Amino acid sequence: MKFSSIDKVEVLEPELKGNIVSGSYRVDGDEVNLSFRYDFPVPLREEDVRMMFLVPLVNYSLFIDEINADFPITAADRDYLEKMMVINSREVYVNKILRRKEFYREEFIPKNPNNNEASFSPRLTFKISENRRAKFKGNGSIALLSSGGKDSLLSYGLMKEVGADVYPIYVNESGGHWRTASTAYEYMKRNTGNTLKVWTTIDRFYKKMNSKVKALNDNALTMWSDTYPIQLFIFPVYIFSIVPYIVKFGMSTVMKGDEFDDPREFTLERDIKHYNGIYDQTQLFDVEMKKYFKEIGYDLDFYSPLRSITGLVEERILFNRYPDLARLQRSCHSCHIEGGEIYPCGKCSKCNGVLLFLLANSLDPTVINYKKEDVEDFVRTFRDRVYNLDKEEREHSMFLLSHGEWGRQNIHVEMIHQCEEFCDSKLIDEKWRDKLMEIFINYTKGKTHLENGKWI
Repeated sequence: MKFSSIDKVEVLEPELKGNIVSGSYRVDGDEVNLSFRYDFPVPLREEDVRMMFLVPLVNYSLFIDEINADFPITAADRDYLEKMMVINSREVYVNKILRRKEFYREEFIPKNPNNNEASFSPRLTFKISENRRAKFKGNGSIALLSSGGKDSLLSYGLMKEVGADVYPIYVNESGGHWRTASTAYEYMKRNTGNTLKVWTTIDRFYKKMNSKVKALNDNALTMWSDTYPIQLFIFPVYIFSIVPYIVKFGMSTVMKGDEFDDPREFTLERDIKHYNGIYDQTQLFDVEMKKYFKEIGYDLDFYSPLRSITGLVEERILFNRYPDLARLQRSCHSCHIEGGEIYPCGKCSKCNGVLLFLLANSLDPTVINYKKEDVEDFVRTFRDRVYNLDKEEREHSMFLLSHGEWGRQNIHVEMIHQCEEFCDSKLIDEKWRDKLMEIFINYTKGKTHLENGKWI
């Protein structure tokens, strides 16, 4: 099966004008544009800017025959791109084409799925240059990728409490997602001196690139959905876009608020290794990012303070320990505006998970603008709704919500997890590690580790 829809993508040298950096791509003769704008002029290192414009293409690795550029990149940059493109192709192949068939034309659905087909990577025809980046070591502060969801809000509250110097950084993608982030961003901008924003046209870039992919059907390009039809390599785009802020302010850690994901859920699909479409939210990804940046001379740490705890426990801590931050949470795929306020839709898979966690914890969803009628409807229909949650976390939350009538008790869901490969607390900076664990102990039922496929 040949998935490639685009023969060749040519990446042109990006241009800097004031605090805006913009670039263009020739995609089979057509032009696609992308821009990033910063709050003020920032130090833009040539090699880093080039990677900002190459990394978004990883999302389309399964569908492009060749990528080249009219500028050179380093060997480390090329090796990183090649590795990520193979991983991403497998992620898209399994989690989009095989599992989300409503987006794809029938003739592109594999009849005999296999790892060789899934592990496709475009030819990268770049000239290689020496790495001329200056060595970089930060001052200990933290760049926190922020979105207005529970993960980043809780991460902010925790890290501020333990004494870290935190910069919440928001990325405005020029799409509907900004409604989700805007409530938290406006509050942070008013109340902290460290809040930063990157404005980018990346959503427009995705829409244009999606229109070039022949495998997508017409519905994929026009219908509303609570997931993208292709792009799964989202967080790296954010990370590379904030590197200028990292350099300017001397940040030492890049933090994403990634919660616990049960490694037992990462099973092979037709002998194809994949990560349920969330590779860039795993500890494995953080380790690869640290390795890459070290190779190009940047002493940066990557970790999440939340990997050992579930979303159920996250909401418990956020609402009980940081109520002012909890009120800012808008975790929804389709937020809308009423009377100048941002409201969640109460129906999408994201809202379903949030409502389940809050009600299982006996917390009030109306605090974060869920309407009373949406909450009542959820209580009536929670058993039949769609969730993007690990099975045992969903079961246990339903068990708590229904007081044992539905679901199943899985007590590890309320515990602190330890697994060296997927949720290793030792990756957290030792300055903060014990302090964070002391906080978690107050909201959990002890510690657990994975042994012979069981949390004990």
